[in-house]
Amino acid sequence: MSREEKLERAGDYALGLLEGAERQAFEAELARDPELAAIAAGFAGRLQALDDTAAAEASPELWARIEGRLGAAAQLPPVAANTNSAPAAPRWAAMAASVMLALGIGYFGGQALKPPTPAPTMVAVLLNEGDQSPGAIIEAFGDDSVRIVPLVDFAVPEGSVLQVWTLPDADTGPVSLGTLGAAAEMRLRGPDLPLPADGQLYEITLEPAPGSPTGRPTGPILVKGFAKAPI
Repeated sequence: MSREEKLERAGDYALGLLEGAERQAFEAELARDPELAAIAAGFAGRLQALDDTAAAEASPELWARIEGRLGAAAQLPPVAANTNSAPAAPRWAAMAASVMLALGIGYFGGQALKPPTPAPTMVAVLLNEGDQSPGAIIEAFGDDSVRIVPLVDFAVPEGSVLQVWTLPDADTGPVSLGTLGAAAEMRLRGPDLPLPADGQLYEITLEPAPGSPTGRPTGPILVKGFAKAPI
């Protein structure tokens, strides 16, 4: 798969346009291709940043602009077949672009005034130990923080939490990076550790709330994986 194809597929995945077997095949490819995993995680982060700027309830004026743009997209004339030209974008793409433009008014202007989001130092795709299917993506940053992107909805019984661990080296042993009450995209800040390294282990276990009573993993390992530097 070329980089252009990876960008296109990862964008479709982040927008929720892949379904069923197509989505499962893409998630399996995530586990095999660190570059693809890093691209997908980047798209997810950018969309989350846009989502975080959205107000809890859209104003009537915003909905009117969205409806107007959707109406304009719906009136687009059909494109005649032409074997000598590049394929035209499907109608839903134009409609989606209109919605994104309406929702993004003021966002990108504000982003220009903000410092760029730092890129992760390492990325790890965490796999289920049973069928080796991808269960989560971890982006590790140089400031002792990690971003968790769940790919499955982990079952968390009452009285339990998901706990995220890393193994900086054998002498230090496993170190907790934090806990989650449910599968959700989240950024956690762990203790002061060396910079994440290639091949560093990350895993998520199920522990009794509010976290492992021993400071070491005690519950079942749900997913684990090894870090790779994004290209």
